[in-house]
Amino acid sequence: MVFFGGVHSVLMSLIFGQHRAVHALEAALKGGRLHHAWVFSGPKGVGKHLTALWFAERLLGCNNSRDLHCICKEDVTWAQNPALQKRKQTNIPIDLLRERIVGGKTSDGKTHDSVAFKTSFGGGKKVFIIDEAELLDEAGQNSLLKTLEEPPLGTIIILVTSREDLLLPTITSRCQSVMFSPLDEDEMVRWSQSRNLAIECDNVGWVLQISGGSPGFACEIISTSMYALYTEISGFLAKENCGGYVRERVLITEFVESSVALWLKENKNASKEAANRRAFLLVLLLFGHAARSNVRGSQVEIGVALIDIVTDVELQLHSNVSMVVLIESLVARWSNVQPGALLRK
Repeated sequence: MVFFGGVHSVLMSLIFGQHRAVHALEAALKGGRLHHAWVFSGPKGVGKHLTALWFAERLLGCNNSRDLHCICKEDVTWAQNPALQKRKQTNIPIDLLRERIVGGKTSDGKTHDSVAFKTSFGGGKKVFIIDEAELLDEAGQNSLLKTLEEPPLGTIIILVTSREDLLLPTITSRCQSVMFSPLDEDEMVRWSQSRNLAIECDNVGWVLQISGGSPGFACEIISTSMYALYTEISGFLAKENCGGYVRERVLITEFVESSVALWLKENKNASKEAANRRAFLLVLLLFGHAARSNVRGSQVEIGVALIDIVTDVELQLHSNVSMVVLIESLVARWSNVQPGALLRK
C-alpha cells in the first residue's frame, strides 16, 4: 500500500474530525488485546476507509503492505473468475469473498484456499478491509460469519459501512463497533484548506454547507454541475415560487443523467443503478440543506415537514424505487408544502 510510511504517515494527515474514533483505536492498540473483527460505521465520505488503512498500518508496521487485503465491489474487474470480471459493480459477490478471504469453491468450478488462514508474509498479522460491507448479500455475510466465529490467529477483519443496519446481527455481534460522525464546520474548513479547495472551486463556503460534514460528498459536489442546479432551482427550494414543479423535475433529471454519464465514462464497469443512487443522494443533500434552513429559521413546522419528505424519499431510494418516481415524488411533495420560508445561504 503506497500510503504506508510510519506512525505519523500521510494517512493520519488525511483524517479529519474523527478524534473519538481514532482515540478508541489508539487505546485498543495500546491495550495489547485486539479484537479480531471490527465494524467502522458512519455516513459516507467522512473518513472510515482512510482510518481503516491507518489502523492497518499501525497493526502491520509501516513496511508490510503485503499482509493488507482490501476488498470492494470494484475488485470484480480483477477477479480470477472470468464471469465476475464482466459483472456490473453492484455488490460484493460471494465468489469474490471465496477468492480473497474465506476460500471455497467458486462458480467457475475452482476451489480456493482461505487466505485468512494462510501464513502471513511478514510472519505476524494479516488485515482484511471490506469496503461498503453492506453490499455483501446474505450468502456472502454467512460465508464470512464462519471466519468470524473461528478467527484464524493474527487475522484482523474490518468491515467499513454506511449502512450497518444491512449487516446481519450475527455479524455485528461478533465485531467491535467504531462510530464515525459528520465533520463539524471547523473541521470541514480545515479539510478544505488542506486540499486548497479554493483553487478547485469558486463557491467553497456553499460546498461545505451543502456537503453535510462529508469531505467525500464535497468532492462529488465539485465534480458535478450541482451549483448550476442550485442556482436554477433555489427559488423552488426556498418556497418562493409554488406555481408547479415541471421545470424543476426536468432540471433535476438532467443533473442526475449528466452526473451518471460522467461517472460511467470514468468507470465503464460501474453500475448505472448505483450511479443513479449516487447522483440522487447529492440532490437530497441540496433539499436537506434547504429543509434544515427552515428549521433553524422562523418556519420550524414547514422545515420539519420538508425534512420528513427528504427522509422518506431517501428510504425509497434504498428500496430500489425507479429514479423517475423518486424525482417526481420529491418535487411534487416539496411543492405541496405551504410557502413562506426563505432558504438561508
